Amino acid sequence: MITYYRSESPKTGIVEQEAVKKGDWVRSERPNAGDIDTLHSLGIDPDLLTDALDPHEVPRIEHSDKWTYFITRVPDVGDDFNDFTTPIMFALGTDQTVTVSRDLLGRLWQPFIDANQAATTNQAQLFLSMVEMILQSYQKRVALINRQMRSVTSDVGKLRPSDIAVLVEYERKLNDYLDALIPSNTALEKTLNPRFNLIRLTEDDQDMVEDLSVDIEQVIARCKSLLRTITNVRDSYRAVMDTRLNETMRILTVATLALTIPTMLAGILGMNVDFPFDVHGPSAFWVMVSSSVLIAIGVNYYFLRKR
Repeated sequence: MITYYRSESPKTGIVEQEAVKKGDWVRSERPNAGDIDTLHSLGIDPDLLTDALDPHEVPRIEHSDKWTYFITRVPDVGDDFNDFTTPIMFALGTDQTVTVSRDLLGRLWQPFIDANQAATTNQAQLFLSMVEMILQSYQKRVALINRQMRSVTSDVGKLRPSDIAVLVEYERKLNDYLDALIPSNTALEKTLNPRFNLIRLTEDDQDMVEDLSVDIEQVIARCKSLLRTITNVRDSYRAVMDTRLNETMRILTVATLALTIPTMLAGILGMNVDFPFDVHGPSAFWVMVSSSVLIAIGVNYYFLRKR
């Protein structure tokens, strides 16, 4: 699906167009064969277009035939193949700004269109505003994970196996975010290098790139901090479980030892042999039971007190 958008300024609003013109934003999602042919006709490199539709593509920036291609990943968009992120490519040409994704990104772009943060005719501002929108999406999701983790890890002693499974899921998600954010930040910082001349940036645009880079680094640091927290919680949970297991085994061992001596006495007295004392008298049974109980209590008391 391909949609064309245009806005002369942030005040006029982004409006959908029927045909592509110079200065338009070309939005392509889940492109079919006809859409791919249209993108090729605009000048998009076929190989890079194939890379943009690869679910495993790593974020990077390249320049080819007057086009600059910035590939990154978007968080939690319901991709059928990926759990947590999906790739998206920004193709910046002399006439249009093209975004290509293998999944529908209405939840990402509709708020952007409604907010109308930049004019489509100002390519650098449009591109940086889109990157900022993606970054805000990461920030919201990392903040949500942080709140959910606080509720789960409020008391390590009450953690359940299902809570550990949730933490493992958070760990996978945060690692996926890091795999997207770190190379994306490197690619974004590369636009500031005048030697590459990838995007024409004004001083305000350069300041915005630097601010975005700082914000991305903060999200990266937050992800790493949450991953350390998850690791510490898992280690604490393992220590608590080991302590509980050792306590249970200690109690069972003491109980087994306490019952061993009465069992031995009952076995000896049940032997078909003569004893030097009367084992058939009316008091012999109660003497044996009383002795067994006293011995079991004594052994239990001694070992439990000695821990």
